[in-house]
Amino acid sequence: MEKNHTAPEGVELLAVKSDGSQITAPSQYDPHKYRDVSNPTSTLGTFVHVMKSALGIGILSVPYAFKNGGLVFGVFGAFLFAMLCSHSAHILVSTSYKICKKERIPVLGFAETVEKACANGPASVRALGTALRNIIDWYLMLTTVVVFIVFVGTTLREVVNYRTGWDWSDRTYILLVGVPILFITQIREIKYLVPFSAIAGFLILANIVISLVFIFQEPLSLENRRMLPTASTVAPYMGIVYFALDATCLIFPLENQMRHPQHYLGCPGIVNLNYLCLAILYSFFGAVGYIRYGDDVESSIILNFPTENVLVSCVQVLSAVAVLFSIGLIFYVPTEIAWKKLHTRVPKRWNGVAQSGLRLGMLAVNIAAACGIPHLGTFMGLLGAVLNPILALWIPIVVDTVYRWPNDFGRLRWRLVKNFALCCFGLFLLVTGTISSVNNIIALYN
Repeated sequence: MEKNHTAPEGVELLAVKSDGSQITAPSQYDPHKYRDVSNPTSTLGTFVHVMKSALGIGILSVPYAFKNGGLVFGVFGAFLFAMLCSHSAHILVSTSYKICKKERIPVLGFAETVEKACANGPASVRALGTALRNIIDWYLMLTTVVVFIVFVGTTLREVVNYRTGWDWSDRTYILLVGVPILFITQIREIKYLVPFSAIAGFLILANIVISLVFIFQEPLSLENRRMLPTASTVAPYMGIVYFALDATCLIFPLENQMRHPQHYLGCPGIVNLNYLCLAILYSFFGAVGYIRYGDDVESSIILNFPTENVLVSCVQVLSAVAVLFSIGLIFYVPTEIAWKKLHTRVPKRWNGVAQSGLRLGMLAVNIAAACGIPHLGTFMGLLGAVLNPILALWIPIVVDTVYRWPNDFGRLRWRLVKNFALCCFGLFLLVTGTISSVNNIIALYN
């Protein structure tokens, strides 16, 4: 009796070309050709998303980072960390592509790539794959937009109350901004979020231009400006710049939805080109901001500007609206993971209603937390300080190391040495970031 071999969902046991001929050799299988994306994102649209994911209001803190890092180390570090973020993306996406090609799978997500890499690695780590997949999925699914909602609400409260004399509370503004967020978070396709990312990116750039107007109002001088960091200031510099550039959680959602995913990596490639532009922008803005204000530069350069100037209020409002328009992209990751876990339990005819309900429910939880838990952002900072280095550095290192094990590390096993060095750096970021976040919590209650 002939057996009926059924491939798992998303897997092709035998690929067929468009002309009907079979592809028999695994090396000929190109996963990019077998992706089934209903509304793929263009190369330009993905470029906009990648740019926006790593260009946020954190850039307004970069001059303060240069105060800690100094001008020479600050510029060098901005390019180094941009290269490091780009390298992590390359490790994850290229390893995922190799696994897909080997196992004839069209596409893998972040957590699935980690699981498959461990399954293809040494026997001692194969059991870790499923555990790591579950941890990553749950962490990304529990990623909240609470901090962003709080930022938008409190920023608008500061500006509107100051300019009008009103006395509305933070909770009032949070509930008000929840209305547009409700509509933005109902957008399910990354393709249709491109205009929001483009507007948000444009508003951030407008913020930078307005900030430069204040910075260049007087001649700049290098007198008494630090060139290099001290032992006690290098960690704060690294924490601010690296985490401002990091966008690991969006690597796979963006690449997997591309019409031409081969444009994501490579030279120049979307990732490389984006991080080169960001390194130049961060270096320039950080350097001139620090040169202008020196050791008096604040944690956000907006605080150095005269509050009575209407342009300062414009910067604050533009920052709030930029974050508001970014929430849809940030919200996409946890809702997609949650839906993948739930969709098999929902009848197909109810899929649309169920997705809308899921997104509405998750947003309601975020808004309730923003209104009900004071200083939640400080505690979220501690969680991010612990988990972000693991997600952004250690996980890519684990994926690369176990998949290449034991003999694919190059001459003199240089890739293994490189991975060990990056692992040590990730540990440094984790320890210093945790200490800084704990100190912030202690200061909050003292």
